[in-house]
Amino acid sequence: MSAPAPSDFDLLAAWRAGDAAAADALVRRHYGSVLRFFEMRSRLAEDLTQRTFLACVEGRERFRGDASFRTYLFAIARRLLLRHLAEEGSADRLSSFSGGPSAGTSVSVVVARQQEQRLLLAAMASLPEDVQTLLVLHYWEGMRSREIGEIVEAPTSTVTTRLQRAREALRQRVERLGARQKAGAAVLSDLDGWTRSLADPSAFAAIPSNLPAAVAQSMMRRRG
Repeated sequence: MSAPAPSDFDLLAAWRAGDAAAADALVRRHYGSVLRFFEMRSRLAEDLTQRTFLACVEGRERFRGDASFRTYLFAIARRLLLRHLAEEGSADRLSSFSGGPSAGTSVSVVVARQQEQRLLLAAMASLPEDVQTLLVLHYWEGMRSREIGEIVEAPTSTVTTRLQRAREALRQRVERLGARQKAGAAVLSDLDGWTRSLADPSAFAAIPSNLPAAVAQSMMRRRG
């Protein structure tokens, strides 16, 4: 009988002790999700993703003992994103995909496979950062209000209310952007389903299979 797979925190502890295999395993588990979190917001998505893992392994960010590894990781990612936007003066510089990728958008995010997904990405990217974050964590990461609250530092009831408003804001943007498109009607007929479909890796450019390992090795060297 094979031994159970090590938990995320087991891998993190081993990584901090210098275990390169643990670093590779942990990065592989979560790299795609963290990268996707940054994709709409910056061309520096890969750099921000690597900085998130580096901050995680170096333990520079405070960890709540009752938090899951994912909430710990995404709390770091959100704080890095906010700092990045502040440094770039781009908190209000939102992306639009109607004419191709904007200067602040990762190119790979605009290769969504279907017209409906491209429309939905454009709608999401036109929303304020805090609204985008709620939608990404809820729909793409499948997090409940309590988990999201740990990341955005808000009570569960507040997150639930904000999510309802975020859904309505997204619906309105889709209605506006897709008013004359068949894709708009399709997305509005199943907004939740289409939004969740964006979490499918096939909707985005494929992450090279060797990239997580390369990232882990790079960060091992930086820590050394």
